[in-house]
Amino acid sequence: MQTDLVQFLLGLWKNAPLMAAVTAICVGQLAKIPLHYLLYREWDLHKVIDAGGMPSSHAAGAAALTVALAYVVGPESPVFATAVVFAVIVMYDAGGIRRHAGEHAVLLNRLAMELAESGIAVQAASTVREGERLKEILGHEPREVVVGAILGAVVGAVFGKWW
Repeated sequence: MQTDLVQFLLGLWKNAPLMAAVTAICVGQLAKIPLHYLLYREWDLHKVIDAGGMPSSHAAGAAALTVALAYVVGPESPVFATAVVFAVIVMYDAGGIRRHAGEHAVLLNRLAMELAESGIAVQAASTVREGERLKEILGHEPREVVVGAILGAVVGAVFGKWW
């Protein structure tokens, strides 16, 4: 039983595409801290777990997986083709739909604040607590997705070639 678990974990460790994707996601998330400091001159360790921001770890992980798979199984493989489609969907979603949801949250939060300040009572149909705000940073700007994809492609090539 224990040897099965060890073999399973060793198999994960030897899986270059998986390790490339996990590494790219972690590097992308960790890079958000110094980049946030350079832009705003404040340290925010919470950026490690935040969605959104520079670079897109979603794009980095998807690109790393795809590029590493190109090295491991070849570009003619159906597995590689699946990864390409997956990466395109992830990047489109990160920079498109999720970004727009964040923009909508900004407007809804502003509207709720203005209604509260004006004294107009609003009966909510949900169980949202008073003062609770919608999360505003859900997605990425296109440049954040591009930088994440480049980061992921580099990590994927390194892992695909040398892991």
